[in-house]
Amino acid sequence: MKPQGNLPPRAVLWWESLETWKQLVLSFPIFAIVTFALNIGPFYQPLGRSIFYGLFEGGVLAGLLAVATRTERDRRKMD
Repeated sequence: MKPQGNLPPRAVLWWESLETWKQLVLSFPIFAIVTFALNIGPFYQPLGRSIFYGLFEGGVLAGLLAVATRTERDRRKMD
């Protein structure tokens, strides 16, 4: 389905309508699992290190995503 006019896709609008804490709650587990799988698979890290890297890198990526998609409403709350 093509977006109409200059509107972003519906999934992007839904994501940006979420509060920052909800974005973090949804994105952290996904990023943690993906980075864990990357570390244990292609990077051949030991299990313990892969778990640590998954949690650490998942948190960093979730935080970066939350900052990148911060809405105007959140910006006004911070001022």
